[in-house]
Amino acid sequence: MTIEEAKKILGLSEDQDPTKVLGDLAHARDQLAGMAADAPTEALKERFEGELREFEEAMGLLQEESERIRRAKLAQVMALVPGAVSGGGVKSKREGFLDEPMPPRKGAAPATESAAPVVEAPLPPPAKTELLPQPAAVEEGKAKKKSRQDALAMATAGEKKGKGLGFYLILCLLLGGIGGAGIYLYVQQQREYHRQTELSFLEGLGNKLVEARRWDEAFNAFLRIEELEPGSEVAQLGRQAIQEGRREEQDQFVGYWTGEAQSAFEAGRLEDAEAAAAQVLEKYPEEKAVLELKARIGEARAGFLRDRWGKQAREGIEARDWPLVQAAIVELRTALPGDPLLASLERELAAGREKELKDLQRARELAAAARLRDTGSFDPQALEWVQEAVSLAPKDEEILKLYEKIASYSRTLRVPQDVATLAEALKGARDRDRIVLGEGRFKAGIAVNAAVQIEGQPDGKTVLFVDAVEAPVLTLGPRAKGVRLTNLVFEAQGFDAGELRYPAVQVRGGDIEAISCEFRDASGCGLEVIDGGHAKASRCLFDRNGWDGMCARGKGSRITATESRSISNFGHGFQIWDGAVAEITRCVVKGNARNGILIDSAADGLVVSENEVADNREYGILLSAGASGKVSENLCEGNHLGGLLVRFAAMSVVVEGNRIIDNHSDGLILEQGLRPDIYESNQLRSNEGRNLRQNARFGIEP
Repeated sequence: MTIEEAKKILGLSEDQDPTKVLGDLAHARDQLAGMAADAPTEALKERFEGELREFEEAMGLLQEESERIRRAKLAQVMALVPGAVSGGGVKSKREGFLDEPMPPRKGAAPATESAAPVVEAPLPPPAKTELLPQPAAVEEGKAKKKSRQDALAMATAGEKKGKGLGFYLILCLLLGGIGGAGIYLYVQQQREYHRQTELSFLEGLGNKLVEARRWDEAFNAFLRIEELEPGSEVAQLGRQAIQEGRREEQDQFVGYWTGEAQSAFEAGRLEDAEAAAAQVLEKYPEEKAVLELKARIGEARAGFLRDRWGKQAREGIEARDWPLVQAAIVELRTALPGDPLLASLERELAAGREKELKDLQRARELAAAARLRDTGSFDPQALEWVQEAVSLAPKDEEILKLYEKIASYSRTLRVPQDVATLAEALKGARDRDRIVLGEGRFKAGIAVNAAVQIEGQPDGKTVLFVDAVEAPVLTLGPRAKGVRLTNLVFEAQGFDAGELRYPAVQVRGGDIEAISCEFRDASGCGLEVIDGGHAKASRCLFDRNGWDGMCARGKGSRITATESRSISNFGHGFQIWDGAVAEITRCVVKGNARNGILIDSAADGLVVSENEVADNREYGILLSAGASGKVSENLCEGNHLGGLLVRFAAMSVVVEGNRIIDNHSDGLILEQGLRPDIYESNQLRSNEGRNLRQNARFGIEP
């Protein structure tokens, strides 16, 4: 490598003196080494390391050239010093006219031989300066100053030297003056040269730092350029490059982590979504889109926790497991302190405990009446009373013992102890027979045509099942008058997507009562009543059925649902149509894919009262038709298309005292032709659409 090539690599012009930039070059070398060590990618690191090796090689060659130039300049300076030896050395003894003794100044003591000899100090090594003249210039200035001092000393030596010395003195003073002006100009030139060198170096360094995305260091480099050259276009362009680079880096960073957060959020991985959003907000806390996403994640998390602990609490209330309810409330309070659901659950807990006490009191009254009627033989009234007592207080030991005694007056068949299967037990069953199933799963798909009692074990431990495409789990025909089903789970296996689907239990003209039963996973309805049948459900669960939870159709068909839950069905929670009638009271109708309760039957005697109808995908309650009846004291909350819709064909149904709040669209919707003043007793509040929507026309935009 030649000196010219080395200067080109180091960014120096051909006429630049390397001795004046070595300090800056050493600083540049350290910066380049730091950039190589901190490079964000391997490719950039290899590139910087290659440039560093080339830089160090060129700098080494320049240091050698600088040393050569320094020695040459030092030799030139020393040549101006009287008595200096060629090559820059100093004699051990002064020679020339300065060796002659100086005559004493007037009034000065004469020199003596004992005077201390002059000790020559070696020349100091050249020192690095920033804005002052370089070592060679300093030595030259010192030599000129020494010459002027020596000339003055010679002028006062006496008449011995005469006019020649006077002329020499004048000449030295003249030369000294010219030398001082030259030194000043030299210093100014060196300052400007140093400034231009630093500007060139800083421009290259700043650009490399921008490329390495080391924004703060790059900003400092361009700030220094601005200080050296105010209004510099280079500094302006550099700051613009930093701003654009930072914006690009921010866009890339934010885009990546926002995408990760959004994907995790949509997949329901809320913790991962929160972590990804935190990556952005830690670096860019004002990022609006991510702040909004974080709020949505927080809402979803809160909703998840509400559903989880709310479900556990309500299941505990249903099962009267108060420690379970209390534990759910504590968990919810810890996760979401101050959440409105807490107050609601605590009210439900208090109401559940109060109801349990009332039920227990009523159960003991019924048991006492049954005990008085007990004569040791079958008595249908005593059996009915004690059965009702057991349903009200299923864990009361005394009532259970009384029930076993009175029920024993009927024939009891136990499965599998007495007979192997339910089908075998039903084959020869007579009215009033009692069939008791043990724990486990029992294949069904059976028709019941006698007034029998079928009992399972509490807490869902007895399951009757059938394949979804074969038949209903149980079919109760016209002769099944007075059938009682207790503590049974009816479940369909698989799914039938056809137009005709079997329900879990079908009542075809029979009359049944289901107590503490579950109807779930059917392709059709959970419990279906047709052909003028009647089904009464108390404390039952209708869950995840392909159509409705509980339904009735046809003239004379009737359902009665009390204190039951119809949730997460793919149709309606309850549906009544084509002449059927219903009485639905104190039920929870929640999270169904269509309406909570659909009434589309011009029949008398409708009662829909004191139900919680919430979070259904369409309307909470839809009154499409009705001859007479009452819809009152219901809570319609959080339903998506509206809280309660009344069609003109249902104008004869009384709708009063309902709380219609916080629905995701309109609250109370009245079809065109209905008078709004008739519905003033209903409480309408905080619905996202209109609290009251009048003159609605369906099929036409209002």
